Amino acid sequence: MPPTDNDYDLRRASTPPSGMGISECNFADINNLEHCAKYLNQTLVTFGFPASLDLFAHDPVSIARTCNCVYALLQQRQRDIEFRESTNEQRQRLLSDISRLEAKVERLESQLQVKDREIATITREEAKATAALKAQIDKLQKERDEFQRMVLGNQQVRTQQIYEMKKKEKEYIKLQERLNQVMMEKKKESRSGMEIMNLLQKEGRQRGTWNGKKTDNDFYKKIVDAYEAKNQELAAENADLRALLRSMQADMREFLNAPNGSSRQSSSTSERLDTDHLQSPLGGRTDVFDLPLHMARDQIEESLRNKMASIKERMGQLQDAQKGAEVTSEATERELELEAQLVEARSIIQEQASIMSKHLTKSEKPRRLSGHMNSERDLLISSPTEASTVKFRFCLSCRDYGLTIAIDSNLVFIRVVKFPTLNKLKFGCDLNSS
Repeated sequence: MPPTDNDYDLRRASTPPSGMGISECNFADINNLEHCAKYLNQTLVTFGFPASLDLFAHDPVSIARTCNCVYALLQQRQRDIEFRESTNEQRQRLLSDISRLEAKVERLESQLQVKDREIATITREEAKATAALKAQIDKLQKERDEFQRMVLGNQQVRTQQIYEMKKKEKEYIKLQERLNQVMMEKKKESRSGMEIMNLLQKEGRQRGTWNGKKTDNDFYKKIVDAYEAKNQELAAENADLRALLRSMQADMREFLNAPNGSSRQSSSTSERLDTDHLQSPLGGRTDVFDLPLHMARDQIEESLRNKMASIKERMGQLQDAQKGAEVTSEATERELELEAQLVEARSIIQEQASIMSKHLTKSEKPRRLSGHMNSERDLLISSPTEASTVKFRFCLSCRDYGLTIAIDSNLVFIRVVKFPTLNKLKFGCDLNSS
């Protein structure tokens, strides 16, 4: 049954205002009892309680129904209170669980950050260890390669030594065979003499007791000892020669590496040839003079030829430089001498010019001076013997420029063919007397 307008009015009238207690909330009064009863019945039916109640009846059935409805309401209220309490307890438990889980999450996050930092540190350490391991592996590989090269070199040296030993054994066998042949020939030639000597040495002619094998062994031992002594002497001589070659090579290298601008390139070239060619065939740092002759002969000869060519070139350059220095010194001395002569000639010219100016200033009449000069010139022309008696104090001549100055006590003669540049000057002073 839908609610009516009166019911809504009753709800609004019965709704207690906020802040009012139960005693102040008057839902029903004398005037609206019927409306309140009708509203309560509708509400009870809506919430599933028993059928409508007759609140105005006085029979026991209606009162019992009313009591049952009120009891059901009380039970529902009790259940609601219990449910609310359980819900609150569960809510508190959930809140505590949430707070505990949040703390656990924070702790786990901090642990995760620590683990991340540890992982980063371990990663860096692993990278460093990997790099160090890689470097160690490379180093070990290089050492292994070097060791393999050394093993190969040792094998080559061992093979060469075995070959030399076999060769020496063959030579020793050949020498022993040759020695046996020589001994047999000598025995055949001097058999009679040997028999007589044996007869003299061995009394009683007991040939069965002679020990000829021991004598032969002693003889062979003496020959081998002499051969070994000769070999040792040759080895010592070879060592001395190798030391001499080393010292000579060092002296030649020092001479070629001497500071000189003209031969620096040639010396560097010869040094580079030495470093390129004087290498051991085994690829190591063995001195070339310590190798056998058949292995290092070509290298030593080529090195010595290159050094001798460099020395010849260096000597030629030094001779050329010495000649150039001598020519330069001679030219410098000649220039200094010419400069000194030039300075002296300039001073003499200045003195003569001052003398000429004095003579010109002292003359009072130029015409008279010219007439006098003409008369003197005629006198010189007419009487050459008198001209030969004139005393010349000074004579300056420039052979290359045609300048001649002659000064007497009374006359000055100047002859100029072309202007000098004063490059080469020859000075001479002549005093002629009759």
